[in-house]
Amino acid sequence: MINNRKASINIHREEFQKLGYQLIDRIADFIDTIDERPVTLNESQTKLQGLLGNISLPEKGASAEVILSKASDLMLNHSLLNGHPKFMGYITSSPAPLGALADLLAASVNPNVGAHILSPMATEIEKQTIKWLAEFIGVSSNYGGILVSGGNMANFTAFLAARTAKAPKNIKENGISNATDKLTVYCSKTTHTWIEKAVILFGLGTKSIRWIKTNKSNQIDGIILEETIQSDIQNGYKPIMVIGTAGDVSTGAVDNLKEISIISKKFDLWFHIDGAYGIPAAVIPSLKKLFEG
Repeated sequence: MINNRKASINIHREEFQKLGYQLIDRIADFIDTIDERPVTLNESQTKLQGLLGNISLPEKGASAEVILSKASDLMLNHSLLNGHPKFMGYITSSPAPLGALADLLAASVNPNVGAHILSPMATEIEKQTIKWLAEFIGVSSNYGGILVSGGNMANFTAFLAARTAKAPKNIKENGISNATDKLTVYCSKTTHTWIEKAVILFGLGTKSIRWIKTNKSNQIDGIILEETIQSDIQNGYKPIMVIGTAGDVSTGAVDNLKEISIISKKFDLWFHIDGAYGIPAAVIPSLKKLFEG
């Protein structure tokens, strides 16, 4: 470790190893005994704040050993255990031991993948991972992409890509408030709430969303979708994108992606597929046809 720094944040090699081994041992015990713990203690906010110590900003910090010991006690003993075999929360995935170690490795380098020159190897790992994910779900390995924090950020990124590609180019300079075109987007009534956040965040507003009814299979109704797009065009609106869901978070339903793709091509619209929840099922041979399109 660096020897010429005196800041308290610095930890020498021997202490780093000791603290690291202690933390790994605690985590390993936690993972090994998680089924013996309650899924949740259902503690009140007041109780949790009391455990944390609801005090003013301290004048002096604490040692790394004290901080790690207290933080690990709080997190491992007072959390909702979504890795518990009896956790039925459905959406949140279980923590992976390898993921914990990988996070430690990544944090040790703290790479910035905003540009190749800033983190060449991490950028190449990201590109390789995207290529493998594309092959995994059965699409071209030439597909590009980036790794983000979760489903909301992934969909936000795709939404901005769609707006950039299909909205008038002068929006970039003049802003959405000065746009003469009334932009519209299309999705089913069961689409995840990210879409409402996206239209607010990127300036289209919630009135730009056309909520399309679903059929008895909980899929977006293609006939109503096409009729709505056609009607909007005739009334002076500018449709820019259609959103299909590859695995609804409430029911697991997959929209008829092939039908939506045909409609999107017919009207030259961006077709975005929200696969944040269900797209891994595309690797199952018996389900593969569900994701065609």
